[in-house]
Amino acid sequence: MSKSVERRVASQLGHTRNSEVLASFVAYCRAYPELRFWQALRNWSGYNFVLVSNRHPNDTDGPARILDSFHFEGRHE
Repeated sequence: MSKSVERRVASQLGHTRNSEVLASFVAYCRAYPELRFWQALRNWSGYNFVLVSNRHPNDTDGPARILDSFHFEGRHE
C-alpha cells in the first residue's frame, strides 16, 4: 500500500488503531472502482462470504434472517 494513501486517510480521518487497515481498504476500492462496497469488502478481506443479519441467531422471536451481502446495494434502516 502506498504511503500517500495512508497519509491521505490519516489526514482526513485522524489516526486511529484502524487507520492502516482503512487505508488498505480504501486503496483496494480505488483499484477496483466497479465493485460495490460489500463486494470490495469481501474480496479485500479474503473471506468467501460477508453475512448480515438484523438479529442475533439466539433471539427467541423465530429464526434470524441471514443474508449474503454480495448483492447488497447499501444500508437499510
